Amino acid sequence: MKQDVFPIVEISQLSEAIRHTGPFADELVLWEVENTNEIPDDEETPPIRLNGVLVFLITDGTLKISIDYIQYEAKAGSLVIIMPDHITQFKDRSKDLQAHILVVSKTFLESTGMSKTPPPMLQYMYVRKNPCTKIEPEDQEVLTDAYLHIRKKLTNRKHNYLRETVQNALMGFLLELGNIFRNRQEITPPLLTRKEELFEQFLRLLYEYGKEEHRVTFYADKLFITSQYLSSILKELSGKPANKWIEDTLILEAKLLLKAPQATVQQVADQLHFSDQSTFGKFFKKHVGMSPSEYRKS
Repeated sequence: MKQDVFPIVEISQLSEAIRHTGPFADELVLWEVENTNEIPDDEETPPIRLNGVLVFLITDGTLKISIDYIQYEAKAGSLVIIMPDHITQFKDRSKDLQAHILVVSKTFLESTGMSKTPPPMLQYMYVRKNPCTKIEPEDQEVLTDAYLHIRKKLTNRKHNYLRETVQNALMGFLLELGNIFRNRQEITPPLLTRKEELFEQFLRLLYEYGKEEHRVTFYADKLFITSQYLSSILKELSGKPANKWIEDTLILEAKLLLKAPQATVQQVADQLHFSDQSTFGKFFKKHVGMSPSEYRKS
């Protein structure tokens, strides 16, 4: 089985590290940081991937964080959303840091039913490309109320339908979150044409299978169209054919993985489902102009 070159942190491990106890400690964590004495002493963590979604609502102080090797400084009024595929490294925090933190596992998230009604691609891509964003005070108040509503439901452990009430409260929080990002779009996205729908569906598939499936035919088959038609649509709408989209996704992921000092080139090749290290090296050098080892040194 191919191992991720970054440690995968489970929700249960996080719960143990912060001494969190609760009815869903391995699936859902609510953590209110009111002073940095509650945070483990290490100022800087190694790069990790969290097996869940993490939401920071910062009310005071400053948090310095690296997401996919881009440095962010989140201050009061900032909202930070870290997705499972993000490579995250916590750098530093101020002594007066205060934040509401919600961490939810992918399985618990799916149990709310939200995964069956994914947000529009433009909204989803906005969140992915803007993991750290400043929000309005009224939006911060709405999210805080929704967060506290989840916490209130969690305290009623004798409720016969505890899981269901917590799931509904979490769905309410996520809907408020989605509403905030939807409102950040200046205009409501117009109805998509058939070609635009296929482009959106291709992006979804590429996000899900991009590391392991390198063939255009795989994505075309999933969309029930020919490879030639898929490439022509992508070329028309984005200026890039399907194979270029796949290659760019692989190169971006390879660059991120190669920045991890503990990752060998062989591990990166395995992670990206290349047949061997040599094939990966030739692919990387063709598109980047240097070998993986040279890129790492540079």
